[in-house]
Amino acid sequence: MRLSLPTKASSIGLMLCAAGCAGRFDPANFEGSREAQRAEPEAVIDVAVRTADMETLGTVRVGCRLRPGFRPLAGELLSDLDCTTERLLAALHESAASAGGELLVGARCSSRRISTASLETHQLHCGAEVARYVSGPLANPRPLSVPRSAPPGRPAPTAADVKRIDEPEASLSFRIALTFQPGPAVEASERPVLRSDQVQELPRLPLSDQPLGDLVATCEDACEERALRYGVLIAAARLGAPDVVGVRCYSAGSGNACVGTLAAPERRE
Repeated sequence: MRLSLPTKASSIGLMLCAAGCAGRFDPANFEGSREAQRAEPEAVIDVAVRTADMETLGTVRVGCRLRPGFRPLAGELLSDLDCTTERLLAALHESAASAGGELLVGARCSSRRISTASLETHQLHCGAEVARYVSGPLANPRPLSVPRSAPPGRPAPTAADVKRIDEPEASLSFRIALTFQPGPAVEASERPVLRSDQVQELPRLPLSDQPLGDLVATCEDACEERALRYGVLIAAARLGAPDVVGVRCYSAGSGNACVGTLAAPERRE
C-alpha cells in the first residue's frame, strides 16, 4: 500500500506549529516591524505591487543550496536536499504570517551556480515585501482572535488544499538534518529523482528489492514525529529510492529521530 505521506485525516490534529516544537522556528530573514498574527500562511495573498490600501511591515528573504544526485549525506538539511522554489515560497508565506503580514508583495526567486566540487550545485533565493491591509474591505482595525484561513476548495478539496494540510510546515525542513551512507554493495550510479507520491513506505523489504542503506532524519529541538517521517520519505524521493522500509522513530538526546532503510528493485542487465 502506498503511504508516501501521512493521510489527511491523521494530520489535521497534528499541524506542526509552535506547539509541536520549542517555539516557532523561522528560517527566513525577516527585517521590519513585527505585529500580531492576522492570517495563517495559506491565507497570505501574493500581489505584484503594493497599493494605497496596504502598508509595508518589512522584507523577507530565504535561500537553500541544491546539490542533486544519489550520494552519502552527513547532516545535510532537508531544505537543501529538497531545495525548490516551491519550498522557499512556502517559507516566505510562513514567515510573513508570523510577522503579522497579510500579503507578499513582488515575490521573486533567483538561482545561480556556485563553485563547489559538484558542478550541479546551485544556490536558490526568494524574497518579497511583507505588507498588511490598512483600509478597504479586507482591513481589520485590530488582530483577529483567530487568524484568517483560506477556505478549502469546493465542492471537494483541491490538490493544493490536501498538500497544504498533509505536509508539515516548510520551515521545519530547515531544522531536519539527514544522514545517509550507501551500503558497500550499492553501485555509485545516478538514480532519477522521484516525486513523493512515487515512494512507498513498507513494513518489510520486498524480495525483489536491494537495500541501499539506512537514512536517519534528526531534529535537535524535538520536532513532531510526523515531520521527521515526512523527511525520510522526501529524502528517499530526492535520492531516487522508490521504497522506504521499516521506518521507526525514537528520542535522541534533547531531540528525536526517525530512521528507515532505503530500497529499490535490483537492477537487471
